[in-house]
Amino acid sequence: MQFLPNTEILVCQIPDEPFDILEKAARQGIEEKKSLGDPQYASIRQEYSMPIPVLFQSWLQFVIDDMYELHKERYGIFNGNKEMLEIAKMWVNVMEKGDQHFPHMHEHAFYSFAAYIEVNDDDAPFYFIKDNRGSRIEINKESERHLLLFPSALIHTVYPKESEGQRISVSGNVILNLKS
Repeated sequence: MQFLPNTEILVCQIPDEPFDILEKAARQGIEEKKSLGDPQYASIRQEYSMPIPVLFQSWLQFVIDDMYELHKERYGIFNGNKEMLEIAKMWVNVMEKGDQHFPHMHEHAFYSFAAYIEVNDDDAPFYFIKDNRGSRIEINKESERHLLLFPSALIHTVYPKESEGQRISVSGNVILNLKS
């Protein structure tokens, strides 16, 4: 696990068991094709709700609690613990040539993520924008089985996909459930 230089963006490899369960849930979401109901301008053509795997959520809680401070006493959250971090919404994205995801951020969440299930070489880059500066993240075959984790208020986009083949990724929002 490591933060990209001069950013709040964490990159980490997903261990085998959480990844296998995540991939199975993503493929289930693709098969069922349940719409997210997002406005068309904010969504790519193939973006579907999917189940939230418990083992993946447990692994993600550990990673967030170990690497980030936003949900801790330093930022005014007292008595917080990793069990209070929960995935509120999760969806699978299928991108094909010409697809793109316009700049947006995820309101009403603490952290967001993108996990790469199936990627082609020279795929559409992910781009973060903060303080009128950008961080371009190249996505390629080596991105498979990896996760980008970031504060939800960070504006991000996916450039138009110019390569052939599908790119399958999973995105989600993590909230701090104070009712736990």
